[in-house]
Amino acid sequence: MRAPLTCWIIQTMLHGHLDSITSVGYVEGWAYDSENLTHALEVSVLAAGTEVAWGLAHRFRQDLMNAPCGIGWCAFRLRLEAPIESLRTIRPWRLLERSSGREIHANNGVAFSEDVEVALTSVEELTQADPTIISGIWQLRCCDGLLMQFIRQHGVDEFLSAAYAYVLGRPADEDGLALYSRHIRHATLGPIGILEALADSDEFASRVRKLPAPNMPSFPFY
Repeated sequence: MRAPLTCWIIQTMLHGHLDSITSVGYVEGWAYDSENLTHALEVSVLAAGTEVAWGLAHRFRQDLMNAPCGIGWCAFRLRLEAPIESLRTIRPWRLLERSSGREIHANNGVAFSEDVEVALTSVEELTQADPTIISGIWQLRCCDGLLMQFIRQHGVDEFLSAAYAYVLGRPADEDGLALYSRHIRHATLGPIGILEALADSDEFASRVRKLPAPNMPSFPFY
């Protein structure tokens, strides 16, 4: 069972939680920097002072998006470097930002959960498991504030140009610019709504693109 979502906050604005260690040898949790929501933190997990796992907190979890914790793209599932049997009774546990050593979360024990290794047998399953690719615009719901900030900094036309390039892979046409500019200026459609409209178009359906997640450098709305 995952622990209830509570944003553990430290002075450096890092948030996170160690959720569980699993029967198949992973440690799971989440971490993010509230001052840089699209940056995937590299985290280190220590058990009794020894590093037992490390990697990026860059996976999507819907419960984190719903909470919201960050923008939802801040979960991790890291392979443990020690046998699970030797770790179940070890304490304390600490979650750190790996590069700086700053502590994000610490406790005297991590929950244990039964788990299974899931074999990915199709391209669709591989795509859904890829933390660098979104599987639907809905996964960007918590990015609405970031997109509005982009509009304030760069303007409506620049946002629409980036939106067309991101979703359709081409420059925005004059009719599209005029239509969606009116929607944004009159607040009848927000930035996520614009992306959804483009993704719902026949043009997108005719040649579906893999869209980068917001924690990737190719995500254009910085």
